[in-house]
Amino acid sequence: MKKEQLLKAAGIIAVASILSKILGFIREAALAGVFGATSVTDAYLQASILPSILFSVVSTALTTTLIPVFTQRIHDEGQEAGRRFINTLINFILIFCFVMILIGVVAAPLIVKLVAPGFGGETFTLTVALTRMLLPMILFMAITALFTGYLQAVERFTWPALVGIPFNVIMITSIFISGISFGIIGVAVGSVLATASQILIMLPGLKRAKYRYQLLIDWKDPGFRQVGKLIVPILLATGAGQLGLVVDRILASGLTEGSISALNFGTRLTQLPLGIFIMAVTTVLYPTFSQLAADREMHGLRRAMVAGVRASIFLTIPMAVGLIVLREPIVRVLFERGAFDPRATEMTAFAVLFFSVGLLPMALREVISRVYFALQDTMTPMMLGIAAVAVNIILNFALIGPLAHGGLALATSLASYFAVFILFAVLRKRLGGLGGLEMLDSLWRVSLASGVMGAGVYALWTALAKVYPAPGFFLEAVLLAASICAGAAVYAVAAYLLGLPELKSGLDFAGKAAKRLFRRQNKGSVHDAC
Repeated sequence: MKKEQLLKAAGIIAVASILSKILGFIREAALAGVFGATSVTDAYLQASILPSILFSVVSTALTTTLIPVFTQRIHDEGQEAGRRFINTLINFILIFCFVMILIGVVAAPLIVKLVAPGFGGETFTLTVALTRMLLPMILFMAITALFTGYLQAVERFTWPALVGIPFNVIMITSIFISGISFGIIGVAVGSVLATASQILIMLPGLKRAKYRYQLLIDWKDPGFRQVGKLIVPILLATGAGQLGLVVDRILASGLTEGSISALNFGTRLTQLPLGIFIMAVTTVLYPTFSQLAADREMHGLRRAMVAGVRASIFLTIPMAVGLIVLREPIVRVLFERGAFDPRATEMTAFAVLFFSVGLLPMALREVISRVYFALQDTMTPMMLGIAAVAVNIILNFALIGPLAHGGLALATSLASYFAVFILFAVLRKRLGGLGGLEMLDSLWRVSLASGVMGAGVYALWTALAKVYPAPGFFLEAVLLAASICAGAAVYAVAAYLLGLPELKSGLDFAGKAAKRLFRRQNKGSVHDAC
């Protein structure tokens, strides 16, 4: 895929992700406003942990192994072999998920005792019931992951990028209806329906990609066997990562009421840069990584990786600085209403502070891990992922005392630094160099530009707070938006003065996109006039 096509695809994904994330924040704000940071919300979040864990483990493993293996199958034997491989994988996963759901329904009380030992009485009973209701999400999530991997492998990025839109619309609707009539049980039903809708939104994309479903499992398919070899390390590594989340929630269940909810809302907020921009970069680059690895073009792979790292640095650091400086007004504007009170805002902002510290290594880890997966090396990320989780758990126990739930967030960030440092070091030896000086050059320039931006935004917000000490929701939202725009402008100017090439690439792409849009409008106007 050419550079212009990469930018176009990344732009489409980013726009779809922005819309999805906006709806996602409305969803989280609705959940916070209707149910607050309470034991009921904690029960729902804990009940969703098993589907979330299995989704993260299975879907990540499937998507990351599917793309390079599918690319190799097409490269070696053609399109029909690729489609046979996909159908074999889909049918096997259907059977696997049905078994997991049945086991989960039976073992729900034990699961809740393990993930929420601090729960008791009505909260425990509610969590068990919600866990059983949410388990079917596993099936829909797994199929969504497979279809996503397939469409990305054939370079059809738009449809997978849209799945969050119907999901969030259904969730928002169910939260408001349930807040009036059904309580948190209705939110659980809405969660299952929203997850199923993600499959439906991708059907037009599958049709255009000429995908045909076949009821078969070819146990001897080379691709299926290769996935079997590659997927186990990823399952273990991702499972270990989710173990860290489980430990966080187990420890948080013994803290002040609402700590789990504060961590959840803090995570949602700080994952915004990763979910919109970094995932757009890695989603588009991963098929390129896989094709370069299949062709043994190691120099091209290194250059593509450096481009991904530099783009991640350019996007992530200023967003992390912005979140740290404006964390309280951002949380207040997004969440503080209804049952979400100032205390919940304070708790969530405290988590955001420490999660934001780790945004850069989290972003870089997304890029570097996909280079390993493109090389069909899943063992190295697995071993390093398990080591990072061990570090995370140790830090959890060390930091929870002085910082409460903020210590759990900081432990996650510090463990991410450890993981990405080791990933870089090992890959450097394997590829004989990574262009480290080029990446460090980008790092110091972006850090300087972001520091200037952060100082400017802090000064501006402090001045505005003195002029408007009690602004109210709408005025504070306007002031916050103005501060963010001012920060983006300062960062852009600083990046220009420091000669960051990513700024020029982004502006060039935006200019070309605007010209194309202008031409289309002109053609439409001429056609209407005729």
